[in-house]
Amino acid sequence: MATSGLEPDILSLLVCDQIITDRMTGKQSLIGMFSTIHTAGFPVTHPQLCVHVSMTDGRGKTSLTIQIVDAEEARTPVVRGEGVVDFKNPRAIANLSLQFHGLTFPQPGEYRVQLFCDGALLREARLHLVLAQRPPMHNPNAEPSSN
Repeated sequence: MATSGLEPDILSLLVCDQIITDRMTGKQSLIGMFSTIHTAGFPVTHPQLCVHVSMTDGRGKTSLTIQIVDAEEARTPVVRGEGVVDFKNPRAIANLSLQFHGLTFPQPGEYRVQLFCDGALLREARLHLVLAQRPPMHNPNAEPSSN
């Protein structure tokens, strides 16, 4: 929990395929940022999804919760993860990265990646799950069209 009761200022909340942290410098690379998942059918299990949060203006150890829910919040969350960020200085920028494996989305539509601090919603990002459009079948015997 935030020791001062003040919530950090969220600079970014990003969804991506992978987060790589350089062991020497501590720098992070976000690989494959996205906001839409295309799939052939539902339910679908997505192999890996990472969430990266960058924030500032925090004080001390701050507990955060990230969850993914359908837009209407009609079902239980697809996933919920928790982390603690220790702000040594309120002006410092702190990062929290969470990696989720094997998430199952029951149906198409809009989902929300939500970030909470002490029960208060700080930021959310939209995540769209859509049926992939299949290309038309090629018929080698068909007459060429002039569209």
